[in-house]
Amino acid sequence: MLVTILDGYVDEPSLLGVPPYISPYIRQVAGVCRELEVDCRYMTIDDWRAGVPVEGDVLVFVGGAIVPGKYLRTYPASLREVMEIAKSFRGLKLLGGGLARYGLIRDGFDFIARRDVDSLLYDVLTDNFEGHRYHTIAEWNRWLIKGAEIVRQHPDFPQSIIAEIETFRGCPRYITGGCSFCTEPLFGKPVFRDIDDIVREVRTLRELGVVHFRIGGQSCIYSYKAYGVGEKDVVQPNPGALDELFSRLNALKPKVLHVDNANPAVIASYPGESERITEILVKYTTPGNVLSFGMESADPEVARRNNLNATPEQVISAIALVNEIGGERGYNGMPKLLPGLNFICGLWGERRDTYALNFEFLHSVLDKGYLLRRINIRQIAPIRARFRHKYRHECWKFRDRVRREIDAPMLRRMLPRGTVLGDVYLEVRKGNYTYGRQIGSYPLVVVLPYPTQIGRFVDVRIFDYGERSVTGVEYPLDINRVSFSVLKSLPGIGDKRAAMIVRQKPFKTRREIIEKFPELAEFLDDGE
Repeated sequence: MLVTILDGYVDEPSLLGVPPYISPYIRQVAGVCRELEVDCRYMTIDDWRAGVPVEGDVLVFVGGAIVPGKYLRTYPASLREVMEIAKSFRGLKLLGGGLARYGLIRDGFDFIARRDVDSLLYDVLTDNFEGHRYHTIAEWNRWLIKGAEIVRQHPDFPQSIIAEIETFRGCPRYITGGCSFCTEPLFGKPVFRDIDDIVREVRTLRELGVVHFRIGGQSCIYSYKAYGVGEKDVVQPNPGALDELFSRLNALKPKVLHVDNANPAVIASYPGESERITEILVKYTTPGNVLSFGMESADPEVARRNNLNATPEQVISAIALVNEIGGERGYNGMPKLLPGLNFICGLWGERRDTYALNFEFLHSVLDKGYLLRRINIRQIAPIRARFRHKYRHECWKFRDRVRREIDAPMLRRMLPRGTVLGDVYLEVRKGNYTYGRQIGSYPLVVVLPYPTQIGRFVDVRIFDYGERSVTGVEYPLDINRVSFSVLKSLPGIGDKRAAMIVRQKPFKTRREIIEKFPELAEFLDDGE
């Protein structure tokens, strides 16, 4: 028997699986196959798009962009693609991920996983299927380890793959229902993985050659093993647990160690514990790290109607705390740890004034001198409940104004001209431009205004800005080897000066270059 695991890519509120990420779903399904001694093959939706046939006796299709964003290199499988694959495959077909769990696809497959696709596959292959269920915590941990080797088949392995690691399932706010739109509270009381199990998973992946990790599969990293879960809406953080977890993960020497979500109400309500946890994250994780704050709206009425996480006052307090502790620049050019903010358009109780309140809040953050690594503004996804988006035009205007008046100046403040970003992975070449990113959580898009070889890491010196991207050149430049197209892209150079530089090659020393072309000084190394 051959099981084909087709990765259609997932993008969920607390979990990423779009390349270079690999989601836990894939490793768990592979773990089931290994436990049952069944051959399995991994392929991606991009393989299928390139003409690779989907073969085997069993197909496990995993996909679902529940909170879709903008993607640099690829994108999750569309409903049309999923149905086309299902129609052509002749064996047993299982569907997992958000497409299955939230009813986005209701037919075309023999089994559609309303809960976990790994436990569904296990029950089907052992002839024990009696109904959809979540995997047990023992199965969860066991299958992640057994299926770890599937990472070797990922297209980004080994140099740029990043593994998404889960710490717990669910949201502590489940006791009040959580946010109106969010699916995490539907899991019920949070189930925490033990520190030993998380460390064992990362160690196993490190031994296989994975060096980039995001501790991302949770609704709030500050709530890991918190006190008061099941008793109150805003739980008390447990700094000791996080200190042990991240110190042990850091000891495994990952190249990238990042996190994801945090509830600003928890940070604001327990400033002492939260200050300690923020210090732990700054100490043990790698620069460029982002804490995503789910603010969603600055309108008090919208917050009340949708049972949102935090008040604007709590969010500002959390932003201030994280900036104070994590705002220092790290070795790769990025601040060590910054907050990000999420806004959602189309929530219950929304009005035209909602967007003015949202913008005023963001402007107050800018005026106070705080930094936000990224501001995510998206349309409501009617997964958990029905929403009627009345003010789409106002949402578009708000997003456009934020990009121009908030994102752009904040980006200049965050990364002043001349900043060198280390380990930028060049991913895409389009026309006369090359696009790259550092590996990590919500990495900034870096544009090189010339075509060059992709699939490699470079350092980049920044000299210009977009609304949500920066432009730069590889640093340091070897003037004697660099092309005309690169030279003319530099500020203050242009076609004529670039032609003069090319004609006068080769240069013997740095001093000679600077004497003739002083505007090149900032792009050269510090030696002679």
